[in-house]
Amino acid sequence: MDDCQTIMTEAVYQSRWALIEGYHQLGKRILEEHDNFERAKVYGEKIVQGLAESLNMSSRILWYAIQFVKKYPDLNNVPEGKNITWNKIITNYLTTQKEPDQPVQDYTPRCPQCGLEYKCPKCGRKYKL
Repeated sequence: MDDCQTIMTEAVYQSRWALIEGYHQLGKRILEEHDNFERAKVYGEKIVQGLAESLNMSSRILWYAIQFVKKYPDLNNVPEGKNITWNKIITNYLTTQKEPDQPVQDYTPRCPQCGLEYKCPKCGRKYKL
């Protein structure tokens, strides 16, 4: 019985860690390619949004992947060992709460230099790049 539990525990860990590695690789690749885009300075968010659409993923997930690789360039430094999940990384390490009852900080990157405003074509929300 203990062997069966050990097998399942390890399988769950491996599947969670594979997902974390995948998001780390994705974020790293986006950052590598993003530096090569000359139009990134003009379009900013639209590049990630276009990639999200072509991958059939949420742009929010891509931004989290980018934040993740920036915060933890080395996967050996990811906290919590085998207890970590992608959700825990997002909730506990990539977003912060100002106060316990306040909403989670927005994931949208802000441009400190140009202050350009962007309007989402899906929801119409405006925000700065």
